[in-house]
Formats: sequence, C-alpha cells, structure tokens
Amino acid sequence: MPDSLPNADKAAARSGSKPVRQRRTAFGRFFSRIFPSLRFEGSLEGQFRRWYSENVRSRIRSVIWIPVAALLIAMLAGGPFSDLRAALVAPRDQSLFDLMRFGVLLPSCIALLIATYTHLYTRWFTPVAQVVLPVHALCFVVMDAFMHRQGYSLNAMMPLLTLAPYFVFGMVQAQAVRTVALVVVMYALGGYLGGLDSGQRTFDLVILLFAAALGAAVHYSLQKSVRHSYLSTQIMSESLNRDALTGIHNRRMFDEHAARMWQQAARANAPIALLMIDIDHFKAFNDYGGHQAGDACLVKVAGVLNRASRRPLDLTARYGGEEFAILLYDTRRDRVEELCRELHASLANLAIAHPAFTDNQLVTFSIGAACVEPQPERRVEGLIQLADEALYTAKERGRNRTVVMDREYETLRTGTFRVQRRSRETAAA
Repeated sequence: MPDSLPNADKAAARSGSKPVRQRRTAFGRFFSRIFPSLRFEGSLEGQFRRWYSENVRSRIRSVIWIPVAALLIAMLAGGPFSDLRAALVAPRDQSLFDLMRFGVLLPSCIALLIATYTHLYTRWFTPVAQVVLPVHALCFVVMDAFMHRQGYSLNAMMPLLTLAPYFVFGMVQAQAVRTVALVVVMYALGGYLGGLDSGQRTFDLVILLFAAALGAAVHYSLQKSVRHSYLSTQIMSESLNRDALTGIHNRRMFDEHAARMWQQAARANAPIALLMIDIDHFKAFNDYGGHQAGDACLVKVAGVLNRASRRPLDLTARYGGEEFAILLYDTRRDRVEELCRELHASLANLAIAHPAFTDNQLVTFSIGAACVEPQPERRVEGLIQLADEALYTAKERGRNRTVVMDREYETLRTGTFRVQRRSRETAAA
C-alpha cells in the first residue's frame, strides 16, 4: 500500500471499502476544493492547537476583561445604571433581567477570565467556551424579550457575540463554526419561543447569518495563513535541530533540551538519566572502510539508539562525531541497565562488520550512563560530566560494555574531570 495515501484511505483499502474521497457527495467534493480541511496529520495537529492556544491567551484575557468590568460597574455603581435599567425593563422583569446579567453572564465571564491566569486554560478553556457562548446567546434572547416590551432591543449586540468565537476566543475553524452555529440556533429558537417572530427579527436573523458566514470565511483565511506560518517555522526549527546525516537531534537540540529537562526534573523531584554512547574503534573503521561506509554505520547506529527515546520528554541526539547521547526523564538505574543491555543486543543483531579487523569482528559501542536526582543548586553540566566519566571508564575496561554511575555524583565536582589522562589516552587509542 503506497505511503502517500491518506490514513483514511489506507484504512478503507485494508477493509476493502472504497476510499473516503470516492464516497463523498458531489457537494462535498466541491466544498472541499473551495475550503480544504484545516487540520494537520497526526500529533502535529495537537502541537499546533497547544501553540495557538498559548499564542492568543493574552488577547483573550484582555478582551474578557471588557464585559467583566462593564458588568461589575453596572452591579456596584447603582444610581444612573438603576435608572437605565428601569427605563429598559418593566418592573416585573427586572429581577430576571438582573439574574441573566449578574447570575449567568458575569460569573461565567469571570470563570473564563480566571482560567486564562491558571493551568486550567490549556485543557478546559476552549471546551468550556464552546458551551458558555451559546448560553450567553440564550441570555441575550431572554433579556431582549424583556426589553422588547419597553420598545428596546439587544439585537445590535448579537453580531458581536456571533463573531467572538472566530476572533476573540482562539478557536480553530471547526470549533468556531460549531459554536457560532449554536449561537445562531439559540437566537432563532429563543426568539421564536419568546414570541419575537416579527419581520424585524427575521431581518436581524438574516444579518446574523450573514455575519456568521462572513466571519467563517475571514477566519478560514486567517487560520490558513497561521497554519502555513506555523508549519514553516516548525520545518525550519526541525532543520536547525536535526543532524543532517543521521536525522536524529543534534548537539544544539541536546543542550537546550538538557537544560529544560534538568529544571523540570528539579521541580518535580524526578530522577533523570544520561547515556553517552561512543562507537568503538570508529577511527579505524573510517581508515579501513572509507568515510562513506563510516557514514552508513553512523546512520544504522543512530537508528538503534533513537528507539530508546519513545516518551515525549526523552531525546536521542548525535553529540559529535561518533558519539551519541540519550536523555531519559523519570528513569532510575535498574531501567537504565536494562535499556543498555537492549541497545547492545540491538546493535549486535545488525551484525555490522568492522573493516579494520580480519576475524569477523562486529561494530560495537561503549555506554557511559549517569543516573541522578537533579537539585536546584546544581547544574546539568555535572550530569554530562558524570556520564562522560562513565563512558571513559567503560572504554578503559575493554569497550563494548556499559558503566553506570549514580552514587559518584555526590562527590563529583563539576568541571574537574576525575578520569586520569593516561586512562583517557588509552581509551581513545
């Protein structure tokens, strides 16, 4: 099955049914040509949504402050606002009118505002906003019914509420269209049930539908531009943070990620591990096999090591030359020892012949591992130094083995390498 097929079509092919695009209606095919789906494949969509949500967070917070401030002033100031309420709403309706304003609109706006200042924002803000906005529309319909008896109307506010999901609340296209549709339905159904089905209201509903359609078109165009920009940035970032030969992360990405992981682990009291891996006798490999064969060897070794970093916070990188590094979050010594045995076995299964030896010797690597629990007063450089010392010790003991250090970290003095020069020179030979 060709890899270029979309996932939905692969699934359809496996099940024996027609591909999804062949089952679409003529209208669906026409609509998809005009408005292609605004969705990335796989995990990239989730990454984009998290980025976009954080990117618009300050804007959302600033806008929500406006209705919160206006409603608080109306509730606390009294005086002229009470007179205005008396002019707009009949006495028998004022209690319900105030309930809509201060019992529903104000608390929900305050709740959304508070969410933008807390960790709740990332996970709950958008789903809650998709419910709150249609509820607000229903409140506006009820308040409009009260004001209609006095000869006033809130219809002029409805286009603003209709456009808010597109341009205020940071929703992606599907979320915004779904929310706006609920807002329009609430307005139309509420008005009909409230007996406000006049010619003027029908005209206002048409205007509302026009605003919803116009907002959807403009929002689609903006979302498309934002997604293209995000994708370009991601591609550029990936090219800067990837090793050109092996395709895994490079030293630059390793340094940045190690610093972030150290801080995160120190806050969470989580242990971390660093594996420094060096291909044994690699200079001789290049001398006898040539640099092209050496490059092919590096790519194969990188593929083995990259399988070790499967979790989101783990990372495999080419540290330099024939040396690689693996960062593992929330990982203790027993798991590190097990993983190192798996890595040695995986490389042995590749059976890469070493051209410098005539006795069918295979390519091997040495691993130096450091397992520590980060402390805020210490630096990540100490972790790297400990793993480096463990690597040189592994090579000194004969190569093709693993040395794990953890307790040694307590006496380590960052910047003072404890492996003797003689041992290092022997190991490098």
